[in-house]
Amino acid sequence: MSTDELKGTMAESVRQAKSRFMRIDTPAIQRFIEGQPDVSGPVSIEDVVFPTDGAGSSNGIAFLKATGNFGNSVQTLDLVLRYSPGEQLLKQKRYDHEFETLMALQPSGLPVPQALWLDADGHWLGAAGYIMKRVDGEVPSAAMYSAGPLANVAPDIRNELMLKAAGFHGRLRKAAIGPDKVPHLMNRGNGATPIRRELNWWLEEVNRVCEEDDPKAQTIKAVHNWMVRYEPTDLYPANLVHGDAQIANIIYAEGDIAAVVDWELSYLGHNESDLALICFLTESQKLTDTAVEGTPTEEEYLARYSRESGAEIMHWPYFKLFNLYKIIAVSRMSAHFMPSFEHLWSFYVQTLEDVWSAAKATYE
Repeated sequence: MSTDELKGTMAESVRQAKSRFMRIDTPAIQRFIEGQPDVSGPVSIEDVVFPTDGAGSSNGIAFLKATGNFGNSVQTLDLVLRYSPGEQLLKQKRYDHEFETLMALQPSGLPVPQALWLDADGHWLGAAGYIMKRVDGEVPSAAMYSAGPLANVAPDIRNELMLKAAGFHGRLRKAAIGPDKVPHLMNRGNGATPIRRELNWWLEEVNRVCEEDDPKAQTIKAVHNWMVRYEPTDLYPANLVHGDAQIANIIYAEGDIAAVVDWELSYLGHNESDLALICFLTESQKLTDTAVEGTPTEEEYLARYSRESGAEIMHWPYFKLFNLYKIIAVSRMSAHFMPSFEHLWSFYVQTLEDVWSAAKATYE
């Protein structure tokens, strides 16, 4: 397989997904904001933009300005509306859970957006969603290296920006935000342990879009069964994991992380899986986007994560496979809008087999 067939697949898949999204009417957004208990009087909405590019293929996004009496004074706020785009890629996704996760993160001191108002059932908007304050910074891109904050910077700057991503997930690990702070995530997936709940959540997503005899679904099921059988039993207590740690979900400003966004896949588990995703995308995006210099090595990522978390990396071969399991699951779910899907699937499965072999050598 030529790697040329993979070029641009991530960015193009996002564009194709966004082209199908429904859009929320401005009057509906206005009524939603005016209906909030901390908003007094009329609100004016302007500069509504629905991006057709950038990051994010599973949620509708609108940028807007709102002017009104918010709290005790008239202000103009830069806002982001995040909403169900119609047919959802993630069938079990709940916007109230994502909103509640952001609210739980507010006291942590970690850089996350400030969530403001929730429409859990679409009463106001006609679709489930919520509004948060917009974060100033460079807009992320699904094209990791050819656009966005990692493009057109010196290799040493790129290296440090990427290591800061690993550092964030180390700090999230250190914060140890447990089920007492995010109890809603106890309802994500079924199973006797946090790992099994997350494995089962993804398998349910695949089962909802695939026939039982689908060969790709059978591959996913085989990995699932192996991971259940060889689940580690000596892990630290499960805590909040972002769940989609791609650098496309980071807003950078002035050389630092302004906010980590897109918490829809958050779960109670182990942060090594997010670290594994960063490591995987660092190399795979050189094939699906473009090759660049200055990217960190796996060893550098692990060192930064450990430094920020104050903890050792646990069961790295297992969580590298855990990450690949989720990647092939979401890949199969995205087949209908993923360009060059079969080529990309073949690439992912080859990587999966290599990682799985390493895990088998460790655990069997």
